[in-house]
Amino acid sequence: MDAKSETNLPKRVVRTITLTQEDLSLLDGIERVMSRTGLRIKTDSKLIRAAIQVAHASLHDEKYNIMDIAEKVVKEDGRSLSRLLAKDK
Repeated sequence: MDAKSETNLPKRVVRTITLTQEDLSLLDGIERVMSRTGLRIKTDSKLIRAAIQVAHASLHDEKYNIMDIAEKVVKEDGRSLSRLLAKDK
């Protein structure tokens, strides 16, 4: 990945979170919905970020587009971006 692409990525903060089995089940459900967009959103961090975006919009009565959220989450993930850039070359 080139330096310009890295500077466009959001700052990452590492946190440890504890999830219940129910939380993980719900994440699996989110993954199934998000995968229908055609984008691979397999990692828990991407799923959690997508869920946060949807929850935020819902709490503030804002409209949201699940495809836009999926694209944003995938584009902002450094690992995904590096694979996408490699495919473009």
